[in-house]
Amino acid sequence: DEAKEAHDREVVRSIHQQTIATAAAEANITMTVLHEHEALGMFPKIAGLARKLHDNPTLQERFERTVIFNRGKDGAHKRHLDRRVATRWNSDFACLCAHLFFKDEVKIFMSASDNDLSDYVLTAAQWKLAEHLVPVLELFNDLTNLFSQSEVPLIYEVVPMLESLEHALDRVYNALTEPAVVHIAAKAALQVVGKYYALTDDNEVYRIAIGKCLQVAVYHNIDSYIYSDVPRQKN
Repeated sequence: DEAKEAHDREVVRSIHQQTIATAAAEANITMTVLHEHEALGMFPKIAGLARKLHDNPTLQERFERTVIFNRGKDGAHKRHLDRRVATRWNSDFACLCAHLFFKDEVKIFMSASDNDLSDYVLTAAQWKLAEHLVPVLELFNDLTNLFSQSEVPLIYEVVPMLESLEHALDRVYNALTEPAVVHIAAKAALQVVGKYYALTDDNEVYRIAIGKCLQVAVYHNIDSYIYSDVPRQKN
C-alpha cells in the first residue's frame, strides 16, 4: 500500500543520519561513502536481474539451461530467481536468498556478454554483504511469516516477540564480524523496535494479557514459564 510505503520511507529518512552518528559515537563504527554506495546498489541489482529474467523468456530459458548444466537435471528442481514484490517486504529476503542459492549459476550466466546484463553484476564486496545480510533479515522473515497467519500473534505474545527481536538485533550490532553497514542497519532497526516497544506501555491490554497467561502458567504448575510453552488461547 502506497501510504505504508511512504511512511516507511519517511521513517528510514528520519533515522538514517542519526543512526550513523550514534554508531560512530557509541562504537566508533563508521561507514565510508564507497561502502554506502555499494550497499545501496546491491538490492537494485539483485531485484533487477530477477525482474529482467521474469520479463524476458529468452533470458529465463538461458538461465535455466545454465542451472541444469551446472547442477544436473536431478539437482535443478528450482530454476528461477525469486522476484521482489513491492507490497511484500519479505520478498526482498526471498530474492536475496535465491540470488545466493544460485551464486555460481548467476556468475556463469552474467559472464556471457551476449546476455547484456553487466548492469546487474555484483561486486565482490556486494556478494560478501549479501551473505552477511541473510541471517539478519531472517530475524524479520520469521516474524513476518508468523504475523501473516490467521489469529496470530495473540496479544500476550507481542511484547516477548519485540523483546526477542531487540536482543537479537543488539547481538548483531555488537558482533565484531559484521560489516559497518550491517552494524548501522541493526542500530537503526533497534531504534524503530524500541519506539514501538515503548508504545506498549501506553496500552494496558498488553500487560493484562501477559498477566493472565502468567496466572495460567501458575495454575498448571509450570515452574519455568516460557511464552512459547503456554497453550494458545483466543482473546
